[in-house]
Amino acid sequence: MTRGVSWFFVAPLVLLGLSGCKFGLEQREPWRTEAEERCLAEGRVTPSAFIVQDRAINGAGTCGMDHAFRITAFSQGSVEVSPRATLACPMTSAVDQWVTQDVQPAAMAWFGQPVVKIKQMSSYSCRRMNGAATGKISEHAFGNGLDIGGFVLADGREISVRKDWKGSADARGFLRTVQADACERFTVVLAPGSNIYHYDHIHIDLMRRASGSTTCKPLAQRPIPPRLPVYKAPAYKAPPYGASWQTGPMSAGPGGAEPVEADLAEGAEGETYEAGVAPLAPAPRATVALPAPVPAYPAPAYPAGPAPAGAVGAPMALTPSPANPYANGGYVADPAPAASAQPYPAQPYPAQAYPAQRPPVPAYPATPTYPAARPAAPPTTSPTRPPGLLPPGSIPLAKWLGLDTTPTGATGNVRSFTGGRDFASPIPGAPAEAGAD
Repeated sequence: MTRGVSWFFVAPLVLLGLSGCKFGLEQREPWRTEAEERCLAEGRVTPSAFIVQDRAINGAGTCGMDHAFRITAFSQGSVEVSPRATLACPMTSAVDQWVTQDVQPAAMAWFGQPVVKIKQMSSYSCRRMNGAATGKISEHAFGNGLDIGGFVLADGREISVRKDWKGSADARGFLRTVQADACERFTVVLAPGSNIYHYDHIHIDLMRRASGSTTCKPLAQRPIPPRLPVYKAPAYKAPPYGASWQTGPMSAGPGGAEPVEADLAEGAEGETYEAGVAPLAPAPRATVALPAPVPAYPAPAYPAGPAPAGAVGAPMALTPSPANPYANGGYVADPAPAASAQPYPAQPYPAQAYPAQRPPVPAYPATPTYPAARPAAPPTTSPTRPPGLLPPGSIPLAKWLGLDTTPTGATGNVRSFTGGRDFASPIPGAPAEAGAD
C-alpha cells in the first residue's frame, strides 16, 4: 500500500522531467523578461475589453511568458482576431500598431474598405520551429510570434494568403504591401515562397539575434496601389471687367477639365517580382462624368448716351458741401422735394348711394317711473297737556311728554293710540221706542 502511494506522487514528477528533457533544461533568456517589463512600464499595451491581461504562463522547459495577454480584437476593437490569440506584451503592442498603421491603410488603398477580421493560425504554442521534433524552440513558445492565414474585409470578402498570394491584382498587391510593412516592424517575416512550411500563412515575430540581423522572406516588394482618378479644379481666373458671372462650375473647356491622375512614385520602374509571378496590371481608369456648364445669361444692354437718373450704372448725384462745414452741426440738410411741374387733376369720385340709415332706437329712461306713493297721514298732535299734571292712565308717559311722535295708526315697535275708535257690531241694536228709557 505504501509503495502504491509513493508512485502516485512520483509519477507526475517523472513525466514533468521527461517533458523538460524534450525542450532542454536551459533557462529562459533574460532579455525576454526585460522586454516584457519594459513594455509594461512604458504603457505600450492598454488593457481593455478586447485585450485582457492574463496570469504568467510557465510551460515545459523554457516555454511561457511573464505577462500574457488574451486578445480578441486589435485597433481598439475594430479588427477582430479569430480565434483568440495569446501573446506577450511586446508582441501585442507591435501587432496592434501594424494592424492600425499599415494593414488598414493598405486595405483602403487596394480595396477602398477596411479590414474587420484577422484569421490567425497560431499564437502561443510550446513547440519547436516548424513543429519539428528537434531543433530550436519557436518564438511561438514565448508568445513572441503570430501566424496570419487571411483577412476579411468590411463587405465580407476574404483575402486568403494561400489562395490570393498569386491571385487577383488587388489581393496580390494588398498581401505584398502588408508583408513589406511587416518587414519594417518585426525582426522575422516569413511568407509564401520562403520555405515549404509557410505556403499558407505569413509568420511574424520579434526574435533577437546576437548579430542583430533580421529575416524577410521572400524579398519584400511594395507594389503601387491602383491609380484612381483624382479631379482637380482649374486655377481660378477672375472674369474681365463688365463681363457677366457664370452660375455654373468653372471649367477649362466646354466639356470640363479632364481628371488629373496622381503622380507615380519615384523609382517605380525598377521594381522586380519573384519568378513565376506576373507583374501587377494597373487597374482600369474610371471616367468621372462632370455636369454640363450652365449657360451664362447676357448682360442687359442700355441705349447709347448717358444713363437716365436712377438707372443701373448712372453716376450718383452728390450733395455739395456747405460753405461753412460747421454750420448746422456739420450735417447738410436734405434738399426739399421739388414741386411737380404738372399737377395731377383731382379725381372725381361718384357719389356712393348707401342704404338709408335705420331710425334710432328710443332710449329707455335710466330710472324707471313708478306710481306716486300714498301720502302719509299727518302726525296727530298730542293735546296740550296742562302743566304739572300727570297723564291719565290710558295715555303713555312718552306720548304725554311729547317724546313719541309716531302718528296715530302707524305700525312699528312703538305702540300707537287713538283718541277714540268706533267698533262695528254685526248685530244692530233694537231701536228705542218712543217714550222709553
